[in-house]
Amino acid sequence: MKMNKEAPGRVHFTLMDAIRLGRGYIRRRLDRSLINIASIALGLSFYTTMVISDLLYSTSARLGGGQVAVESYQYWLVAVALVVSIVGITNAMLIAVYERYREIGTMKCLGALDRHIVLLFLVESFYQGLVGGLVGFSLGLASAIVITGFGAGFDIVLYAPRVSLLTIFVGSVSLAMALSMVATLYPAWRASKLNPVEALRYEL
Repeated sequence: MKMNKEAPGRVHFTLMDAIRLGRGYIRRRLDRSLINIASIALGLSFYTTMVISDLLYSTSARLGGGQVAVESYQYWLVAVALVVSIVGITNAMLIAVYERYREIGTMKCLGALDRHIVLLFLVESFYQGLVGGLVGFSLGLASAIVITGFGAGFDIVLYAPRVSLLTIFVGSVSLAMALSMVATLYPAWRASKLNPVEALRYEL
């Protein structure tokens, strides 16, 4: 974050600045970030397990195996797990806002605008969603192979359509990033509306 020479008094805050500051905060508060990543990964792994299991059962049926399939009610359980994940992320990010009152107040006193603060939090949530998505997909894939392996054979994953698996991978990681960023919107908005003077006087 630096002063804009072409427009004195205004702050020049780029996406690269937000990425640099976001990565720095994740390193400094790694424990908090890991909680968010775990929340995303667990919720997504449940979703990925159901979707990939359905695909593997369908593949088994196509090859002449059993007609087992994922029940529709199980997807409602997935939806509940994802909602719980969103609530957990929102709560953790709200706590992060309170922990960073002074930092946010300092940035606003230096000229940071509301959108700069929002961008900073969204970049952090993007990183957490990306890592959580990758971990969640890996856990879900492993769980689906174990669940379907006893009935359809552990090699059934080798016969599953590669395009379908790739689509599930991209969709799962994208969903994780989207959920993480959506869950961060309210905490980011709260952070952007902080009064800089009050934030600097705030004591944890």
